[in-house]
Amino acid sequence: MASKVLLVLTSQAHLGEGGMAAGSWLEELAAPYWVLHDAGCVPVFASIRGGAAPLDPASRAAPWLTDDGRRLLDDGEAMALLGATPSLAALDADGFDAIFLVGGAAVMWDFPHDALLGRLLRRFADSGRAYGGVCHGVAGLLNPHAGPDFVKGRRLTCISDREDALAGYDKLVPFMPEAPLRAAGAILSFAAEPFGSHAVRDGLLVTGQNPASAGACGQLLIEALATRTRAEPVGA
Repeated sequence: MASKVLLVLTSQAHLGEGGMAAGSWLEELAAPYWVLHDAGCVPVFASIRGGAAPLDPASRAAPWLTDDGRRLLDDGEAMALLGATPSLAALDADGFDAIFLVGGAAVMWDFPHDALLGRLLRRFADSGRAYGGVCHGVAGLLNPHAGPDFVKGRRLTCISDREDALAGYDKLVPFMPEAPLRAAGAILSFAAEPFGSHAVRDGLLVTGQNPASAGACGQLLIEALATRTRAEPVGA
């Protein structure tokens, strides 16, 4: 049976009230989507509130638009699904083998606070299923509904404070993930240079630093799914 992976998208379309247009970062959705899809997995879109899942306009234009992003934008079926995503509340989480938090600065307004998302992350972790996120999406692991020790002692990565500052997000987001993750006990590592690819797998937890790391996250998710499959057949 093909592994089903829940790709969680933000419902936040602006950076704060009246801020610039935003949403999920295209590459951080498209790269893992195609890695999983092409490996025979079934990636499924969902968003916090359901409905049309916004994509950050900046991620759809040069210099950020990649071949994976173009492939997704040109896929009529995928784009139709993005235009009418189910909400997390509408899905049966037990039907999925992994959950992955797609990044984009807009997630800082819903991922760290949404109660259902926090409970789902804890549920996946406690049931031995793969979970994680990329870039700002990793901030969802700080959700208090996942538990106070959710990242304590775990090896992971996220967008660095330096990258947030270089991109100008340090002045736009409610908080930057790096320091709170360290304070929560996470063991962080980063690429040698800003915006370099860096992804980390700690057992069933998979995280990526930035858009360039999104494809590597997809590969590590496949590794995590294979490990779980050997230990406990998917669908058993």
